[in-house]
Amino acid sequence: MQHLDKRLSVIASLFTPGGRGIDVGTDHGYLPVALVQSGAALSMLATDVRPGPLDSARRCVRENGLEGQIETRLADGLDGLPLAGITDIIIAGMGGQLIAEILSRRVSELDGINLLLQPMTQAPYLRQWLCENGFAIRQERCAVAAGKAYAVIQAAFTGEKIPCPPLYALVGRSPEDEGEDAGSYLETLLGREEKRLRGLSASASPNPSEIAEAKTLAAGLREILAARDQKKGD
Repeated sequence: MQHLDKRLSVIASLFTPGGRGIDVGTDHGYLPVALVQSGAALSMLATDVRPGPLDSARRCVRENGLEGQIETRLADGLDGLPLAGITDIIIAGMGGQLIAEILSRRVSELDGINLLLQPMTQAPYLRQWLCENGFAIRQERCAVAAGKAYAVIQAAFTGEKIPCPPLYALVGRSPEDEGEDAGSYLETLLGREEKRLRGLSASASPNPSEIAEAKTLAAGLREILAARDQKKGD
């Protein structure tokens, strides 16, 4: 059975049971192999824009005898891929802006598909893009892997555009995740915001509006963390 780290395991846990999925930017192919091995996925299309990683994925599929259930294909995002019959699309391990760009090219075809998105950077950008382009964030699950904290966003196209205040763009629905890894994720966000605030305050030409925003976001994060601590104590 293919081993997955905590980050990939969380993504796998949100996959539609018995679904047919696409793993965009599959890298070594570990996730589609694990999904098929476990029976969570009936079939997978594993893609990458780079020939090297795709060769690694093909080797992983072949070594596990899953050529009949996992197809590998060289592709740029979702460009040119058939989406009929697809239940899940996984886009993980890349920047939030790139994930948004990939989705933007096929928005009209994503209705009814379970989107599992894991941004390595620019998560606020991705959340804002989702809200502004008719996607609902169903839930978020957090994971700590190799000493870093990540959020996995489960989203679906609804066609309804909704407001995305700065604090929501920053944290999304991660505060609803009661696991310890969500606490680590929120602590990481607070640390970054406090560092940004120190940098803005020490600037030779401080921007009052940016400083005010950073203070507001840091305060919001402290309130979220305090509420989590209180809930644990109850």
